[in-house]
Amino acid sequence: MNHGVHFMAAIAFVWNERRQNKNTSRTKVIPTACEEQLLLVELVRSISVMRTETVIQTVKEVLKQPPAIAKDKKHLSLEVCMLQFFYAYTQRIPVTSLVDSWAALLLLLKDSIQVGLPAPGQFLILGVLNEFIMKNPSLENKKDQRDLQDVTHKIVDAIGAIAGSSLEQTTWLRRNLEVKPSPKIMVDGNNLESDVEDMLSPAMETSNITPSVYSVHALTLLSEVLAHLLDMVFYSDEKERVIPLLVNIMHYVVPYLRNHSAHNASSCRACVQLLSSLSGYQYTRRAWKKEAFDLFMDSSFFQMDASCVNHWRAIMDNLMTHDKTTFRDLMTRVAVAQSSSLNLFANREAELEQRAMLLKRLAFAIFSSEIDQYQKYLPDIQGDHNSIKPYHPFVFSQVL
Repeated sequence: MNHGVHFMAAIAFVWNERRQNKNTSRTKVIPTACEEQLLLVELVRSISVMRTETVIQTVKEVLKQPPAIAKDKKHLSLEVCMLQFFYAYTQRIPVTSLVDSWAALLLLLKDSIQVGLPAPGQFLILGVLNEFIMKNPSLENKKDQRDLQDVTHKIVDAIGAIAGSSLEQTTWLRRNLEVKPSPKIMVDGNNLESDVEDMLSPAMETSNITPSVYSVHALTLLSEVLAHLLDMVFYSDEKERVIPLLVNIMHYVVPYLRNHSAHNASSCRACVQLLSSLSGYQYTRRAWKKEAFDLFMDSSFFQMDASCVNHWRAIMDNLMTHDKTTFRDLMTRVAVAQSSSLNLFANREAELEQRAMLLKRLAFAIFSSEIDQYQKYLPDIQGDHNSIKPYHPFVFSQVL
């Protein structure tokens, strides 16, 4: 098709013009196309020379070198609009058309990592990849499967970097991270583009927005797609390749989970949901077990938002159930706390707080489990419970 790049760029421009009013409420990181936008998808599909492979190749060219057709739109990202169209397009074409065009799609995914797309564009690339996996969970050719795994790793790494962009190092000598003391855009409410537009001056462009603006959106998107995506892309004998990727993601996730400030609430909720989804797959355990247990034992654990309770229950159930040692380790800590009363030099108040903290966590672990799951531990649990009643009302009240 002659002038295909300019044609697709014009489609992207009109796509932006046809979007719904920004006051329309949307709660997804990747916005849902409206009916007028979907007409553009049907228009492209109806053009006989615009086969799926041709569309993919043309979209790739638009991303590499967008035509200058919207100079008066200062905060319009043609690449993002193009990818919004392409995401809707992949949702509506037959599975066979998408699978037959895998080679072209792979090149688009690879190039998208290198062209420096703004964060919303990278979110859409992950959405396109996820859509392909949902439609075609396996590739017959081993080289194709390895290529898919490699590009998935790179795309998820890029989204992880955006997710961690609201973190900063505690000191220049250490790699520990903490949440920056600055507000971030909420996911709930209006759509992503509208939220960002409200923060822009007319002279700014989407590509110039600091990535930290999008950290909550990146965390939310990962919580929605990452666990299932990785499980589909990496086969049973290749699960070990997932661990280094998840370790890197957890490096960004844990600081958000440690911070219980109001401005971090949306990030914390997204991270709890992400950890909950990952914990449902036993092969991921090595990447999050230690961090989850440390968070569980942290003194601020119960400062969680009410919306996070069920996610934490799922995490604790998976943490305690998937091996035979974690719950026993918790019981051992409680038992050690009981025996510490023999220390004549211990601080009485600190000892009571430590005992209450451990018993509260034991109670939450049992609360998160199946009925009668820990029945065999009942004598030990009852021993811990009975020992606190004559000891001090403070400990008993804290547990109840």
